[in-house]
This record gives sequence, C-alpha cells and structure tokens, in this order.
Amino acid sequence: MNSIKHLIKVCIKNIIINRTYLFITSLVFSAFIATECRGYDGPIFDAMAQLDEKQGFMSAINKVQQAKVSKLALFARSRKYLGENENEILKLREKFPGLIILGAPKYFLLKDDLTSKYINRTIASIQKNNYKFIGEILYTHGDKSHGEQTLPGERYVDPLAPNNLKFFNLLKKIKVPVMTHWEVYNWDRDWPKFSELYTRFPEITFIIPHMAFGHPKQVRLILSKHPNVYMTISKKEQDKKGYSDSNKSMLLGQGFLNKNGKIRSSWLKLIIDYSDRLMFATDAHKTHRWEKYKEIVYNYRHFVTQLPPEVAKRVSYQNAEDLYGVKVE
Repeated sequence: MNSIKHLIKVCIKNIIINRTYLFITSLVFSAFIATECRGYDGPIFDAMAQLDEKQGFMSAINKVQQAKVSKLALFARSRKYLGENENEILKLREKFPGLIILGAPKYFLLKDDLTSKYINRTIASIQKNNYKFIGEILYTHGDKSHGEQTLPGERYVDPLAPNNLKFFNLLKKIKVPVMTHWEVYNWDRDWPKFSELYTRFPEITFIIPHMAFGHPKQVRLILSKHPNVYMTISKKEQDKKGYSDSNKSMLLGQGFLNKNGKIRSSWLKLIIDYSDRLMFATDAHKTHRWEKYKEIVYNYRHFVTQLPPEVAKRVSYQNAEDLYGVKVE
C-alpha cells in the first residue's frame, strides 16, 4: 500500500514539474515570438542621412518622425556649388533642435584631391555652425546605373593627396569625425592608402559608410587594425547591385542578410565582435531612398532582434551617442 502511495506521489510530482516546465517554455517562446513580430522597440539614432532640394526638406523630416527615429545625423548635399542647400539644413536644425545633429555639407565636385576652397570653407563652417561631423567625402565611388556616369567610371579623390593631408592636419585640433566614403572594388589600390591615412591621424575618428561594401574579412581587417574607425551598416543588408560596371559589383562583399532574412554567421560574429564601432544609418539621400525611409527603419527593427540585446542597443543608438557627443532623450 505504501509503495502505491509513493508511486502516486512521484507521478503527481512529475506531472507538476512537466507542466511547470511546459508553462515556462511557453512563456519564453511567446515572449520570443512577440519580440520577433514586434521587432526592436528601443531608441534609434540614424547616424547618417543627407538632403537637398529635390526631396522636400519638411517632407523628409516628417518621414523621420513617423519612423520614430530619436536622433538624425544630417548634412546638406551640395551638388552644384559649395554650400548649396546648407542654409536650408541649418533652418531645419533650428526647427527641430532635439532631433537633428548637423554635419558639414557633402560636396560633389571634387576630383583627385580636395580643393583649397573646400578646405577653407569646411573648416570655417565647422566652427561657425557647430557641426558635429563632416559629411561624407567621396573618395572612391563607382558609377551606379541609376546615377551619374563619369568617363573613368568613378569619382576618385586620392586619400594621400597633398591637400587632403593638409585638411586632416588642420582637423587634428578640431577633432570632429569625418565620413570617408570608399568602396572595396579596387582594394589593392585603395586599402593601403586608407590604412596609411587612418594610421597617420590616430586622433581623428573616421566613419566608413556602408562598411565600404566589403567582405567580412576586409571589414574585420579594417576595424582590427584601426581603432579610430567606425562604420555604418547602411545599404549592407542585401547584396549591392546597380553598378554601371558589373565587374565592380562582383568584387564587393555579400549583404549580411541571407534570402530568409537571417544574418549570415560570418557577419553575425563580426557585428558582435565590433559592436562598439558599428552604427545603424539609413543614408537616405536621393528621393527613392527617402521614400523608403520608414520601410528601412521598420526592416532594421526586425532583423536587429537577431543580435544580443546589448549589441542591438550599441548599434541602434549608443555608438552614435558616443561618437557625436549627443544623448538620446
């Protein structure tokens, strides 16, 4: 009789344990599914965006607000002359001081080296307008099928050209981050020069947009060798297409999401390893990109849940806070 009672007690105990386990498992699974469906709902600091008159200034800012982005690092696009659209962007900051962090304008008409006019105006405007960074300088930019077509097939500024080095010598005292746009399709030409530039100026923080469209090994090499380099992950989710020269496209690294929307293992490890120097950004610039602004942010909020929570916070806003010296409220 005692053995039967003991057996019943054991069975009841096992049932309680199993049900408790199933209940806890169900809660955990439900929380996971809810997070996956809802996506990351914390702050977002868009670490790089750019505007000109073609997009509509207020329309662009409305899209940022609708996407519930907390901070926006923004700079003017000066396509025709130095300072084009700069005043309009300054007015936006006056209207939205809690949202917009301004950088010095991006100037398109540079070739081979920086001009003295660009250097003098940029240095002066940093101090005059309290710019927190320098908008991207197009050092290596391959022609895209939807954009300008150049005779050499690229925009190119030599990172070790005399005026460029003069510019960075002047920046050593100011110490604002600089966006250096280059793409890895001519790695043997460009990597040694950029590596030397980053080495020569350790007191300056450099930002490479789009992870230079590189392969994981290339990105890891850059970040491991140069602690003064940050990168944005903008436009790196998918394989980069749209080059006028398809041979250039073939030399770029894969996007970090596979066809099922999962982060590839090689990229996942890299993002975790260098989570202190990677930043979310939309790089909204032309009309087609601004039109997709909310979609870009929405998609990011969902795939970033694949990262550990602390990593997601670093990439989503904390690294940009540290870099630009501005806190998300």
